[in-house]
Amino acid sequence: MKLFGWRGLLCLVSLPALFYGCASSHSNLPKYQQDAAIALSNANMQLEANHPDAALHLVHLALRSHQLLGDLPASVHDMNRIGYIKSSLGQYQNSLLWFQRASLLSLVVGDPLLQAETAALSSDTEIALKNDARASKLIDKGFSLISPLPSSASRDRIEAHLYNSSGILRLNEKKWKEALSYFKKSLTINQRLNDLRKQAANWSNVGNVDLALSQAQKSKEAFLRALSLDRRTGDANGIAFDSEGLALAEVRLGEWHEALQSLLVSYQIRLQQKNIQESRHDLELFNAILQKHALPVNSSLLLTWPATTN
Repeated sequence: MKLFGWRGLLCLVSLPALFYGCASSHSNLPKYQQDAAIALSNANMQLEANHPDAALHLVHLALRSHQLLGDLPASVHDMNRIGYIKSSLGQYQNSLLWFQRASLLSLVVGDPLLQAETAALSSDTEIALKNDARASKLIDKGFSLISPLPSSASRDRIEAHLYNSSGILRLNEKKWKEALSYFKKSLTINQRLNDLRKQAANWSNVGNVDLALSQAQKSKEAFLRALSLDRRTGDANGIAFDSEGLALAEVRLGEWHEALQSLLVSYQIRLQQKNIQESRHDLELFNAILQKHALPVNSSLLLTWPATTN
């Protein structure tokens, strides 16, 4: 793949979206419910701060409390949270094990929304493992489960998720226009739900499709929309991701100076997050652009750029 080409960067769903319903006040709850609610709220804050390992520990605590309460639906949600965080950490096989546990519980509970949520999340892990046939079956299962159900925020969130995952599968098959259609369907739902984080993820994926179709101006506009939403929600991961995507579009447009700015945004965030692999890639792109657009800067200074030490 060319250095300045489409990298296959894809947004699935943002992790904090799994923490809907985390209460901000817990003082009137019974002890185990209070423990679970506090653990999930704190887990959400850890995810926001890009500390998935700490969040994982807290979700395990919430699961223990829900199990002690005999709350099977809440236990399914917790298992799905654990599975998704593990998937984000690259622990895909372990992630699938948690989704299998959640699937068993959801079948026993008999709640189609819980089953569909698990299918949607499992499909993302299968996509990451490049098991597209399995992912496709899970997506079809999810759609079949929610199809008879009336519209609700929970149902519609799952539907948007399934459309987004369908788009990613079409991208893997290089069926760009079909992928674009699915991403836009997901976007429409997330706009109706006023879910800014997921809208940003949708716009990111639209931007990547446009980049693959060599429609650089459209790609730039999509990434700018995503960045605007990222900044409104304070999503550092999204800002880094979409700044890099924006840089790739700007390179295609010959906007070398703007691309350097976008990459510095991404580079600094990833350094602070100790994301070594992606920060190195940003630096490689930065130096490659300097070969096209010479500036009197010493890019070797970036190798010792300040990053957090705690």
